[in-house]
Amino acid sequence: MPDTHSYIPDGCNAGTVLRVGVGVNVALAVAALGSRASDAGPAAQQYSAAFLDLAAVVEPTTLLTLLAWCLLGRLHLRAAPAVQRILAWLVPALAAVIINRLAVGRAAGMFLGVRPDVLAGGLGLLGGALAQHYLELRAQAHSPAIDEAKFQALQSRIRPHFLFNSLNAVLAVIREDPLRAERMLESVAELFRAVMGDVKRLVPLEQELELCRRYVEIEQTRLGDRLRIQWNIGAVHPRARVPQLLLQPIIENAVRYGAERLAGSCDIEVRVRQQGFKLEIYVSNPIAREPVQREGNQIGLNNIRGRLALIYDLEASLETHVRRERFELTLTVPVETKAAG
Repeated sequence: MPDTHSYIPDGCNAGTVLRVGVGVNVALAVAALGSRASDAGPAAQQYSAAFLDLAAVVEPTTLLTLLAWCLLGRLHLRAAPAVQRILAWLVPALAAVIINRLAVGRAAGMFLGVRPDVLAGGLGLLGGALAQHYLELRAQAHSPAIDEAKFQALQSRIRPHFLFNSLNAVLAVIREDPLRAERMLESVAELFRAVMGDVKRLVPLEQELELCRRYVEIEQTRLGDRLRIQWNIGAVHPRARVPQLLLQPIIENAVRYGAERLAGSCDIEVRVRQQGFKLEIYVSNPIAREPVQREGNQIGLNNIRGRLALIYDLEASLETHVRRERFELTLTVPVETKAAG
């Protein structure tokens, strides 16, 4: 089976941009300490001038490198790992040469007595190799967490007694309404088929919403008219995709810590809308006045945050608030329009 993993850093990813940016500026700060040590004038003035001279070349080079990495990542290259690594290293080297020429060699000329272009390209190659190697090692270090995330997701998304409750609900209607019982069994099968799937698999948004509606239908059979869901689905890219079982565990939390613990009705609001290149999911449910409620919700939400970190790094966010005796959750993820490779 061919290796489909990309060894070129994702320059479009906010986490990659942040880590590379921090690393570059730390290196700049260290390099500036000794670049003007022999010049006359106040030390602080020397340091500021050195830092700005270096930044005039290094910062644009970094920006151009990230942009090139982003574009290369969108090409989904199938080249050998060694070829991808070398390509990733050459990008900052070429960017450094271009920016150095535009800046008339200001920063490069402050170092050793070598041609500014050669020095700039060599430093760019070294910096690119270090950045690519670090990001590759980081990706490898986090890959074992995927299996652990699957295990946690199995426990948090579909509770062990969910199957028991679902089958009881089916038995309650099987004699009076066989067709409805058959549809409920199909819904249970779809839920368990989804929960056994790949934790990083992207599915169409409408497929995820349909899975949630099936889950709600099962719970409404068990809880009756007490459970009411208001769906507000806005205009979204027709090919928008989300991680499998992204929304269902959130709605399950709302049911578990709302409808199951409240004596009266439980009105849950689900709102999905697209804002630019971000997909925003909002879920609001009434909360029961029990101390265990918020603790239990937090355990499930921490598992969801772990999945988001594995899939999107820093590009996704999950915020919660308690307002007017309602638990409000806002989830934001990038709009994906292609299936996972």
